[in-house]
Amino acid sequence: MRLSDSFETAFKGFAANRLRAFLTTLGIVIGIASVILMLSLGKGAEGLILGQISSFGPDTIFVGPGGGDMNGPPKLGSLTAIKYTDFQAIKKLPSLKAAAPVLMINETVNYESQNKNPTTTGSTPEIAEVDGLETARGTFFSQDDTDAARNVAVLGVKIASDLFGLDDPLGKTIYIKRKPFVVIGVMKPIGTKFFMNYDEYIYVPITAARTSLTGVDHINYIAGKAVGSVDAASADITAEMRILHRIDNPKDDKNLDDFHIETAVQAASILSTITNALTIFLAAIASISLVVGGIGIMNIMLVSVTERTREIGLRKAVGADRRDIMTQFVIEAVFLTMLGGIVGMISGAVFSFLIAVVISRFQSGWVFDVPLYSLFLSFSVAAAIGLVFGIYPARKAADLNPIEALRYE
Repeated sequence: MRLSDSFETAFKGFAANRLRAFLTTLGIVIGIASVILMLSLGKGAEGLILGQISSFGPDTIFVGPGGGDMNGPPKLGSLTAIKYTDFQAIKKLPSLKAAAPVLMINETVNYESQNKNPTTTGSTPEIAEVDGLETARGTFFSQDDTDAARNVAVLGVKIASDLFGLDDPLGKTIYIKRKPFVVIGVMKPIGTKFFMNYDEYIYVPITAARTSLTGVDHINYIAGKAVGSVDAASADITAEMRILHRIDNPKDDKNLDDFHIETAVQAASILSTITNALTIFLAAIASISLVVGGIGIMNIMLVSVTERTREIGLRKAVGADRRDIMTQFVIEAVFLTMLGGIVGMISGAVFSFLIAVVISRFQSGWVFDVPLYSLFLSFSVAAAIGLVFGIYPARKAADLNPIEALRYE
């Protein structure tokens, strides 16, 4: 029996039982579509995260509180380990072209009848260079404003619109934690960086933030831009911080430090690894439905063997051997699963696109991405499932006694 004849017979059999063929392949369709959807969402999430981190630039360095490898809880007292004096020393390092302290404050901001809860950031004028900030109206606060601890504020475009609407905010007084701050500038639209909407930020001099709003001497972190190699800058910062904090650490044991240093590249690598692991985990869960689909294929092929017992006996009687019968039923099983695989690939791609469209409306930077390897993998897995779950019914059909098969009612 020719191979083409086997395919033709398989196609005619499925065409005659369309509903049964559809229900049989539904498990494969759902399984393949689910795997492609999970892989596509994983790639989209990875692209979003990497895009958010890359917006800081590869030369960005962060110095934060808490030592060790950051996989466990920080050391006792280390959450307040970064001081403003640390920033004053670090900014003088020649390996940094810019550095800025960051003190984040979550307090209610009032203007007349408007009450909002944006993030107020206390910093120095260098934060404009580190974060890539530009003013659309007015000016950013100066070093004189910082030295004099003046209560002045620069608003993100979104919070400016929320508080003032179409009115000009320059020169107006807002109240942060019931303390008056004069608006001297409004920033150009920035968007989100690492899932933080900078258009909703308010920037004030860190000295004013410390004296008027918090009363603490520690800061959340220090952000800097490296000159040349970020690794060299990280080494310089580490050495300086150990001197400032009087940490004796000749073996460079991170667990002895009360601070940690991260670069945008390191953060991207860590988050990319986490995203990939989560994607594989979700895809593995989704692939369970493929096993269920494979069992359905085997079940329907066993039913088919029973229904076609007389046909099998007749074929053997006219000369078909065991190999011909096995080939026929294996081809039918593979054909059925590959058909489901193709429909599943198309369905998975379509659903991935629709979900990407919905997510992109709420989160900028999300892109539709169906990895080519996922399509190849899905097609291969579908064929393999048909082969694996089709062998047992095929062997059962091939082992039928032709005389008994012809007598079967």
